[in-house]
Amino acid sequence: MRLALFALLAGCVASPAPDTDSTSQAPLVGVNGSSDQADHSCNIVLRGLERSGNGTGGYATNGTSWIWTGAIEISNAAATEGLAPSALYQAGSDPTWHEVTTLPSSQTATPGYTRFDLKLDHAIGPATATGSVQVVPFIHLAQGGRLFDHNRNPADTANYLMASPDFAIWQDPTVCAPAVGPTHANFVFDANFTQHRDGVFAPGGQLSIVYATSRLAQCKAVQGGLPQYDITAWVKFLPGNQLVGISVRDSAPTIAVPSDARQAQVWFETTSVYGCHAFDSNYGNNYSFDAMLAPQWIGNGTTLLTRDSSAKCGGGSVTSGFTYDTWVRQRAVITNTCIEVYQPGMTDHPDPDLWQKLDVEMHVQVSPTVWQSYPIAFDSNVGNNARFAFDWRNVDPFRAYNCPQTPVSPTSDGMYVQTQLEYYVTVNGGEYRPEPGAAFAGTFVDYPNDAWRAANCN
Repeated sequence: MRLALFALLAGCVASPAPDTDSTSQAPLVGVNGSSDQADHSCNIVLRGLERSGNGTGGYATNGTSWIWTGAIEISNAAATEGLAPSALYQAGSDPTWHEVTTLPSSQTATPGYTRFDLKLDHAIGPATATGSVQVVPFIHLAQGGRLFDHNRNPADTANYLMASPDFAIWQDPTVCAPAVGPTHANFVFDANFTQHRDGVFAPGGQLSIVYATSRLAQCKAVQGGLPQYDITAWVKFLPGNQLVGISVRDSAPTIAVPSDARQAQVWFETTSVYGCHAFDSNYGNNYSFDAMLAPQWIGNGTTLLTRDSSAKCGGGSVTSGFTYDTWVRQRAVITNTCIEVYQPGMTDHPDPDLWQKLDVEMHVQVSPTVWQSYPIAFDSNVGNNARFAFDWRNVDPFRAYNCPQTPVSPTSDGMYVQTQLEYYVTVNGGEYRPEPGAAFAGTFVDYPNDAWRAANCN
């Protein structure tokens, strides 16, 4: 299960109505977390921003300003906190910084993210085409600070810049890309001197080190705009004692996890050309992370769609499929697929920390080319097994105000429309499928005439 990425975010502050424009402070330089925080952990990222076409080969305008449209994505962990992104921008010779809010997007988000639409239309236009626009996406924090996107531009003063000739921030799929495969982990070392794991740290997988450089700022030195210092992450894998050293000063590097790794010990070292030398090493004890091994057994997959709320799990086998129809959508109380996991010494007794030891995820094909991952909640201990339950109501393609991304077709009697979602489950990287490479499936059915979908979905 994904651990919380937003320990410092306790909630959400009120924001202006969407598409409003107001003056705001410029982003602070040298953030230290007390009021503003630079995000290097992919909790907020600008995916792209460019001028909208007018349909005749030119660009759309609002008065004297071009209209830019794009997308900001925030991690699902941030979205779970009820947060939403905004953006600051400064245009041309006017030193004023303006703030604009976003709207939830109907477009498919990058796996692991929630997508928001961004629109700028009070900046510069054809009459001032020699100017430029600085853009800084951010999230308002509950305690009054702001979390700024520095995932593509790691330096505190390096804002996004739109200038001639394209006046655009083009998409870069390499920035904050979704984790590759089920065994990718982030070790996150936050500015408030806490640390946590996100994802699955497993033998043979991948590991990214996300480090807030303010933790080791003693040796920071710059001359002529060039850094004269570095911060190195040292990672020792046990029991093989493989040692990797890699710079975390300007990026969150990814390294391979040895196939025999059972634990990683991490510490950080900073040096400068002026002889400065310091460590961040948990007072010499190093930071330790235990590997998450696939459990001995995953099984007993069932799907229960019922009005009876006395049990969360049961029903038919996942191998038989299920049909989530209009009756289920309107009247069912329980709409769960459940699986059980057995690992000796782990699941055979109650353990309040089990969620930290078993990363249980549902992987759903939400469009022909996109698989989305969702955490599956612990339900109960059943004998020596741990049981987990996933509610299909949250991903129903025909849920209110949602455009299905999978192919929709009429039912055989022509009275309804239907679509199918394929899925499989992973536990610490171990897969639960009907057979290797295959997936389970459920069919979702709805009435053919929905006014909102007719007006908003292609």
